[in-house]
Amino acid sequence: MTVKIHYRITQDRAGIPQDFAGARHFVVTADEAVEETARNQLATDYQVPKSAVVISRIEN
Repeated sequence: MTVKIHYRITQDRAGIPQDFAGARHFVVTADEAVEETARNQLATDYQVPKSAVVISRIEN
């Protein structure tokens, strides 16, 4: 299943506040925690702490 995740990044990797919003498609399985998986992947991709990633909306 493919879902579209709308997210915001609230700080950069140095801890400086920022306001970046975006959306990305993720492929997930039915038994997977979509929000947690997306938050972990986005934090890794942007090299920010998980607490800096805010999931705004999930669309199918």
